[in-house]
Amino acid sequence: MVAASVIIPTFNEERHIKACIESLLKQDLKDMEIIVVDNGSKDRTTAIVEEYISKHPEKVKLIGLGKNYGPGGARNVGAEAARGDVLVFLDADMVFPPEYVGKLVEPILNQELVSTVHGEELVANTDNPWVKVQGQARKPRQARIGEAFRAIRRDVFLKHGGFDPSLHYHDDRTFYHKTGVKAVVVEDATCFHNNPDTVKELFRRNYWIGRTFIAVMLYEKGLAGLAAVAGTVVIRLVDVLALPLFLVWLALPASALNNLLLDVVLIIPALLFIFLTAKMRILRGLSFAENIALRVLYSPAYRVLRAAGLLAGLLVSLTTGLRRRVPPIKQPPSRARPA
Repeated sequence: MVAASVIIPTFNEERHIKACIESLLKQDLKDMEIIVVDNGSKDRTTAIVEEYISKHPEKVKLIGLGKNYGPGGARNVGAEAARGDVLVFLDADMVFPPEYVGKLVEPILNQELVSTVHGEELVANTDNPWVKVQGQARKPRQARIGEAFRAIRRDVFLKHGGFDPSLHYHDDRTFYHKTGVKAVVVEDATCFHNNPDTVKELFRRNYWIGRTFIAVMLYEKGLAGLAAVAGTVVIRLVDVLALPLFLVWLALPASALNNLLLDVVLIIPALLFIFLTAKMRILRGLSFAENIALRVLYSPAYRVLRAAGLLAGLLVSLTTGLRRRVPPIKQPPSRARPA
């Protein structure tokens, strides 16, 4: 046994996994293992992890699932394979100060707490314009306890069956809703997390949010959650349709422009879109020209990408099921390396 098992689900994380593992190998807590559970990556993620296994065979382990079971499914598999008394669930696009893991697991190892979470995340890639228009440089915790944890006693996690992977992007809160176990915030534990910083990543993240959005709202709030879904859908539809409707209005013949109802339908979404975009909180650029580009180009484009991804996910959920179907793992993972 070891004190802690760090479990990292991955899918096409070749850009980030090296920095993540490097920071974990430098942790003050030495009595720990690193388990990467790969959800069928198509890039060099597993090759990079295998390089670390060759250098640190006693420390790093790779479990290849062959297909994508979602982050929750990968975490559950990692928990089953873990040897640590404490499970630490981290993301591949995160980087950690040397004291990070030790601070999270110490109160659990001392039997003071069941689960913990860090006090603050700092956004690591704020130099990217797509990240700047998301408006976050840091993500502090507002409360002393939370529904999502980063570290938990392994026996408690396994006793209750882990996460519900069918809720995919939102599955980190499912353990709380199943058990009522909340994580206590370790105030001085901080880490660095990369926000999505490409068009593909922005669309993909919001697609997965939308893919299980209705299921999550029903899961957490019952039928009242549908009101939140409806409100979000209206705003996202405005984001997607504002420009096309305005272009239609510009293309209308003069004889049609006296129709008040038509004007309202075609123009109001554009005005609302402009208003919402102007209200967005964005990080300051390095120059006047960059600030103009962030406000005039990147902010509107970000709203459209975010809306398109979420609406696509919602549409798929309505046609194929509100939850993501996750096939059961009927046999040991197809690719595994011993610790």
